Amino acid sequence: MRLTRLFVITTGILLTLVSVMLVRSVLIEWDTVSSAQRGLKAISVTYDAMKVAEKASAERGPTVAIMGDGANGAAPNVSVRERLATARKASDDAFVVVQKALAGSDLPDHLAAAIQISKAQGELIAARSDVDQVAALPHAERTAPGSGLTRMPINKMFGVIDTVLEAVTILSADAERVYPELSEPLIGARFAAELREYAGRLGSQFTAPLAAQKPLGIEEKRDIPLLIGRIEQLRQLIETQTRIRASDVRVTAAVSEMKNRYFTIGLPFIGELTAAGTTGQDYGIDSATFVAKYVPEMLSIVKLRDTMFVAARDGANASFAQARRNLWINAAIGIAALLIEITVFLLIRRRILKPLLANTRHIVAIAEGKLDTALVITKRTDEIGDMQNAIAALKKTSEQKHQLEIAHEQLIEKLWHASSIDFLTGLLNRRAFSERTLDLLTEAKEHGWSVALIVFDVDNFKTVNDRFGHAVGDTALVHIAEVAKQELRGAQSPRRGDTLARYGGEEFITLIIDCDRETAMAIAERIRAAISEAKLISADGQQFSVTSSFGVTSAIASTISDVNAFFLLADRALYRSKADGKNRVAAG
Repeated sequence: MRLTRLFVITTGILLTLVSVMLVRSVLIEWDTVSSAQRGLKAISVTYDAMKVAEKASAERGPTVAIMGDGANGAAPNVSVRERLATARKASDDAFVVVQKALAGSDLPDHLAAAIQISKAQGELIAARSDVDQVAALPHAERTAPGSGLTRMPINKMFGVIDTVLEAVTILSADAERVYPELSEPLIGARFAAELREYAGRLGSQFTAPLAAQKPLGIEEKRDIPLLIGRIEQLRQLIETQTRIRASDVRVTAAVSEMKNRYFTIGLPFIGELTAAGTTGQDYGIDSATFVAKYVPEMLSIVKLRDTMFVAARDGANASFAQARRNLWINAAIGIAALLIEITVFLLIRRRILKPLLANTRHIVAIAEGKLDTALVITKRTDEIGDMQNAIAALKKTSEQKHQLEIAHEQLIEKLWHASSIDFLTGLLNRRAFSERTLDLLTEAKEHGWSVALIVFDVDNFKTVNDRFGHAVGDTALVHIAEVAKQELRGAQSPRRGDTLARYGGEEFITLIIDCDRETAMAIAERIRAAISEAKLISADGQQFSVTSSFGVTSAIASTISDVNAFFLLADRALYRSKADGKNRVAAG
């Protein structure tokens, strides 16, 4: 792809990417805005559900009071019954609010929460019916030891709160999923709601004992420590979360108020009653007085829960405002970036791309060896000017390098010839033959061929040198090499190749691939006969001939794991040929 086209495509891609990034940024901020809005709605319905738990739990206070009403034959206390009616109405109103908030929603979590709310409402109606029936009984009958009449309705009201808290958990999880930033404040609010419930349950443990003015029973003695333990655990969780998150000062203040009121006044008060109820001492108060003194201290827990919800709501509102600001800021930055990018691309095209293309053409010409290309002389002093000057220097250097490469190639060829070719016979020398052998064996193994190795040595060559001189001996070796080459070329195998080599002194060797033992023996015999029949002339005109002894071996190439051992077989066959009278071919 040409650089000009690439530049246009790249420019288009980059502009598209910037635009996509801008749109993506806007969508992300818009999603944050939408999540914050949905989070606010989720907070609202979760809070409504917690209010149901709060009101239903608060209803236990007047319920406890009415259970103890009429002690010692006293007339029914009208104010106690009015407080119960008011508490029940508050619970009913809370149910109406949350059911209205959930009505018409087709979200799975909202449907599941609505089912739990309806179930809790049914449980509360049943519990109220039991309360009314027990309250209608004479005081002595409903508070009779072991009857459990005052405790059973309260236990049913505990079940109502458990069901409501299941709905709270479902709605809270939905709010956290819609807007994850709400996770921690909602967890804190749930802790506070649970703390309010357990504090209420702790107070309910004194319903029957205070109504009957009897010591704590086995169940109360068992449950009170467990409830206090759970309350302390929730307190630690709330305080830890507040410290870790560096909470809003309002939340910190609400936590401090809860500690100063409930944990400094309310819980120690429970401790005093527990001690009296455990040792059988006089409580000194009745149920109504207990509710009037204990319940107000629990309001600090409710205040903490509400404060956490306010902090979560304010955080969502702040995120909404920040997201809206970010939306405008990102849009402005994106538009500015687009304008700057377009300007830069136009400048790059005029000042860099066009000169760069021209310089590229010059470099390509130099790389292709077209050193006669005329260069443009420039007066630019920037990087492009430096590039053009460098191209001129490169051209000059390339011309010099070209001449050196020619000389180098000639030298390499001479060195290769000197290191691989026997200077006398023109055959491969021993080193070059060894390298060639490895290549041939690899080829033969790949095709599953047989290979044959022929080694031959000139008989009594020392006598030739001693009789006629080394010059004649050298002439004899050259002649023998030519005879062997001609016979090998006449062998009928297109894959043999010329692997004949002078292995040292008067010894020659050849490796033939795709050749079995019989064929190799026949080739060796032809070479032997041709050498012995050749007539040589000495320096003084004497005619003479020489003979050679041959050793032949062959094998399937894939079975040859040790090349030296394979060579040794042929060499041993050569020695047998010598021992058997020379001028013959022996197989090994």
